[in-house]
Amino acid sequence: MTFLSRRSGFDPRRLVAAATLLLTACSVNPATGERNFTAFMSPEDELRVGREQHPKILEQFGGAYDDPNVAAYVDAIGQRLARASELPDLKFTFTVLDDDIINAFALPGGFVYVSRGLLGLANSEAELAGVLGHEIGHVTARHSAQRYSSAVLAQGLSLGVGILGAVFAGTPDFGQAAAQGSAVYLQSFSREHEFEADTLGVRYLARTGYSTDAMASFLASLQAYSSLEAKVSGLPDPAERYNIMSTHPRTQDRVVAATRAANVQPVPDPRVGNREYLGEINGVIFGGSPKQGYVRERIFVHEVLDFLFEVPPGFRLFNGAQQVAARGPNNEAILFTGGGRGHNGSMQSYLTDVWAKGAQLARVQRIDINGMEAATGATRVRSRNGTVDLQLVAVRHDSGNIYRFIFATPPARTAAMNEEFRRTTFSFRTLTAADRARYGPWRIQTRVVGRNDTVATLSRDMPMAGPKDEWFRVLNGLQPGSEPFPGQTVKVVVE
Repeated sequence: MTFLSRRSGFDPRRLVAAATLLLTACSVNPATGERNFTAFMSPEDELRVGREQHPKILEQFGGAYDDPNVAAYVDAIGQRLARASELPDLKFTFTVLDDDIINAFALPGGFVYVSRGLLGLANSEAELAGVLGHEIGHVTARHSAQRYSSAVLAQGLSLGVGILGAVFAGTPDFGQAAAQGSAVYLQSFSREHEFEADTLGVRYLARTGYSTDAMASFLASLQAYSSLEAKVSGLPDPAERYNIMSTHPRTQDRVVAATRAANVQPVPDPRVGNREYLGEINGVIFGGSPKQGYVRERIFVHEVLDFLFEVPPGFRLFNGAQQVAARGPNNEAILFTGGGRGHNGSMQSYLTDVWAKGAQLARVQRIDINGMEAATGATRVRSRNGTVDLQLVAVRHDSGNIYRFIFATPPARTAAMNEEFRRTTFSFRTLTAADRARYGPWRIQTRVVGRNDTVATLSRDMPMAGPKDEWFRVLNGLQPGSEPFPGQTVKVVVE
């Protein structure tokens, strides 16, 4: 032992000290009363991380939705639930994000977010409270601290006795962790953590007088919405962004089981708040906003950035967080992104020396797109899925913005798609007064069902692509084939 210690420079007394530290570095979970391993993230660290990541979340998810009445309504519900939690003195911050993706999540330290897309799908105050209660449960149970600490420990153990260096060097640098971006804290939780958050959420619903069935009813609507969106788009995840199902993988059966596990007393005359809720969200933007741009069948319009373009017939168009994408019927694809700022040279130099630097571009040429300087070039690349031909186009929209198209085709389809891609390229233009009068955001509008109203009559003018009757039923939490009753308040989407 002495010889080994001298060869390795390792003192076994440190191993005993490290083991003792790891065994005692558990904290009592304020929500469950159990002891959990949170050695590498203290409550103070959680607050610091939340404050550091909050502005990054706003930047990543479209900023806060600009409606003070909606913000105040969501905050009032959230604060009521938070006061009923095991951390009533923690200052919670509730934010509605200007994001059309149905999403909700929480950062350490009490920062809770819901998207306006989620507000458009929920049908009652109790359903919104169920979502907020679940996220509060993640905070009060300190799930982020548990996940982070377990990850640090696992990484250290994979390096053998290197864990001792971390232990004796002190707590890891949380600034470094924060620099990895907010995505670190948006990763999906374990099944156990999701179940625990659901159980705690039900507890908070019961304590504040809400219907404890609301979590299950919202999840049923969410699953129906996801299925219809996939059906209409032809893609399993058309959004290609964080959504509530990717960050909170749950099933309706698990939510029902968590409701039973909460073991709360039935709430006498529970609050549902359907009509009150629908009154509060009347007028909320549905789908793309002026800040994000709108998909209108095969046309993408960005009102704030002042442009539009059109993709070929047969393509499906999707607006993502970082790019606009279109998928063709024969494995063709179009990607549209913002480019570099501050490039004062020609578009040819931007294409060859900046954007595609190092690539073997052929047929590089300067072009004019509706009065805007542009350049294009082609190359062939190999990917995991085979060989792909790429046509690159960079266009200077104005003095501060360069935009980029990538047209991708299997080599056998390149010649056939040449003219269609050319039309898309030259469809890119600034908006006219007629464009601005024609395009605008869709909004939620509430209506009271009349005696002669049916799903068909109520949904026929809704602007979404796909079966309008199915969209109406999904948005209103109705079962397939069912009809609303006279006097019921429902949601429709209007232009």
